[in-house]
Amino acid sequence: MVITLDDYAEIRRLFNSGISKRAIAKKLGTSKNTVDKYCQGDTAPWNRKKYSRQSTIISDDVMEFIRQCLEEDEREGVRTQKHTAKRIFNRLVDECNFTGGESTVRRTVNQLREKVQKPFIPLEFSPGEALQIDWGIAKIYLDGHKMDVNLFCAGLCTSDAPIVFAFEKQNEESFLEALVRAFQHFGGVARRVFFENAKVAC
Repeated sequence: MVITLDDYAEIRRLFNSGISKRAIAKKLGTSKNTVDKYCQGDTAPWNRKKYSRQSTIISDDVMEFIRQCLEEDEREGVRTQKHTAKRIFNRLVDECNFTGGESTVRRTVNQLREKVQKPFIPLEFSPGEALQIDWGIAKIYLDGHKMDVNLFCAGLCTSDAPIVFAFEKQNEESFLEALVRAFQHFGGVARRVFFENAKVAC
């Protein structure tokens, strides 16, 4: 039976007027358990208990095993994850006689990875302190012919203000010309210059 707000109010009113729970249940045509549940006002029909079920498959030992696998990857500093969810699942089956499903392990691994926050150091620069430089390649049409050009990309680290120059070749001459033009564009020379993918700068 669905208990409406009016039913709830009537149960409370009758109970507070001294009528027994059994009599209330009979009068309203509901069960005594329902009257027990709502008569004191500790709960209400619109309060739904959040469903929560603790997995019996992922025991504390299994959870600790998964954590150790992930921490091992972190300690070794591997660029690609050595312990994928599937690899952890296979190890649990082989080493711990795990009887749960792979999807359960995958869900647990994802939850643990979401909780791990990578430490980071925010980069802050004062105006004019640093310039970042990178090279890239773009395809253009010049006089009706398709060709690759090398892009010198520079940006101030404070404002991310960019400037880009295109060159036929990525060589020392192009690099020095672009660097001078970038400093002229920004109105000064940065105290530090960071290079990415710029072998000609070495």
